[in-house]
Amino acid sequence: MTSENLTIVENFEQAALYERDFDRAMQYAHADLTVREAPSLPYRGTYVGLEGQRQLLSDVDRLFEFEGGAPRVEFRDAGDDLVIGRVTGKARLRATGEEIDFLVIELFTIRDGKLADIEVFYWDQAALLRAGEAERAGAGERS
Repeated sequence: MTSENLTIVENFEQAALYERDFDRAMQYAHADLTVREAPSLPYRGTYVGLEGQRQLLSDVDRLFEFEGGAPRVEFRDAGDDLVIGRVTGKARLRATGEEIDFLVIELFTIRDGKLADIEVFYWDQAALLRAGEAERAGAGERS
């Protein structure tokens, strides 16, 4: 089963992250797929389903510009229902211009042969928090 889990996650990420084909990505996920970002980060916190996937990638694009396109993702089987993803790359935070090493760990939970849940953990949260502060300050200047 675990190699099937890797295939599910790899196919989902290929479609969502690299091809931006969210309809195809959701073929590998439950309709209520939930992606959870830390509430302190400048995201919307929780993203659900197809529209959540569209919004999440839009938010990632709002926050980051990646060198050479999308970051690199590697996956490891971690048991009967868990796949771990390691996302790496070079990025620039759009709000501050700061260049960072983009390092994210994602925990993918598989249920009944489909992706059910993703928890996202950023290595360098401080840079992302500064970007959120800069965004809020910019929004305050525009109001």
